[in-house]
Amino acid sequence: MTTHRAIVDALFRSARAGESAVLSTVVRITGSSYGGVGARMVAQVDGSTVGIVSGGCLESDLAEHAKDVHASGKPRVVTYDTRADDETAWGLGLGCNGLIDVLLEPLTASEAEGVGRLLEHALSAKVPSVIATVIATSGEAGEACVGAHALFSGNTVTTIGGWGDRESLEAARFDIADAIGAGRRGLVREYGNTVVAFEIVKPATSLVICGVGPDVMPLVELGKLLGWYLTVVDHRPVVVEHAARFSGASLVQCPEPARLGECVVLGEYTAVVVMSHHFERDTEYVRALLTSEVAYIGVLGPRARGERMLAAIGEGLGDPRVYSPIGMDIGGDGPESIALSIVTEVSGVLHARDGRHLRDRPAPLHG
Repeated sequence: MTTHRAIVDALFRSARAGESAVLSTVVRITGSSYGGVGARMVAQVDGSTVGIVSGGCLESDLAEHAKDVHASGKPRVVTYDTRADDETAWGLGLGCNGLIDVLLEPLTASEAEGVGRLLEHALSAKVPSVIATVIATSGEAGEACVGAHALFSGNTVTTIGGWGDRESLEAARFDIADAIGAGRRGLVREYGNTVVAFEIVKPATSLVICGVGPDVMPLVELGKLLGWYLTVVDHRPVVVEHAARFSGASLVQCPEPARLGECVVLGEYTAVVVMSHHFERDTEYVRALLTSEVAYIGVLGPRARGERMLAAIGEGLGDPRVYSPIGMDIGGDGPESIALSIVTEVSGVLHARDGRHLRDRPAPLHG
């Protein structure tokens, strides 16, 4: 599924160009679906699109609906019933076996920027956030408008669009815990004549890479594809030519590796890969990481090197966050294969998955 980061970038591009856009968002699912509630697609005025909501089954039809929504300037909810699993639905064998409601919102340039900032705020938060979106009303006076959004993040609430007398907004506050419990399947609640869809947005993964060798570049490229926030750390001053090697990542100088936490944010949604290829420097990076809240500490190099490093520090041998040797056992040679192995392990750890074959997983794919 296209990342939230890609959607945010597309909305900001529309805003900068002064162009309108149509945002399609999955707001309710019954049964199976490729993407959960919150999967999005942006349709630009030139007909191009960014994002997918179904893995390719519905996007072309949604693009046609987006043209009508753009012309009318009115939001619309489109329902797709793919439970038949035959060639009769839309002339395709969709095979998704689910009922999907998609909200299409026409956004002006300024509205696109507002929604983009709302999503970006959720992605950069320290805890999971909930976005509540109005998907239906009767149109009576005082009611919220379809397409009104509210971001519940920690103790703060940020709203976009018209919430009318705000009665539905106040009522929605009491369903935040249920929305978080619902996970990717989302939640829909009715407050009188107003129907509100809830989705949970988890903070984006932050990947910090300590090292600037050529083997860092494929790791950055894969992280970009996944929509992660990327930071590359070096002990030397940052120069433009050096930073250009890592397009899409922030390059940060940290002259004293032991003070890494003062140079970058090391939160619970952060994974760190230590790969400067310098033993003493890597040891100091790991020493700093062991006292932080990061979820993952990966150390490049053979097992003996990692064990010697932890022995020199005098702690960390039993810390479950430390992965040395780094990466999943998927085979392959070269920097690209190593990067894939690392990214696979980071994703598995942060999603509490063990990396088994999906065919051998007895539980549903999405808990």
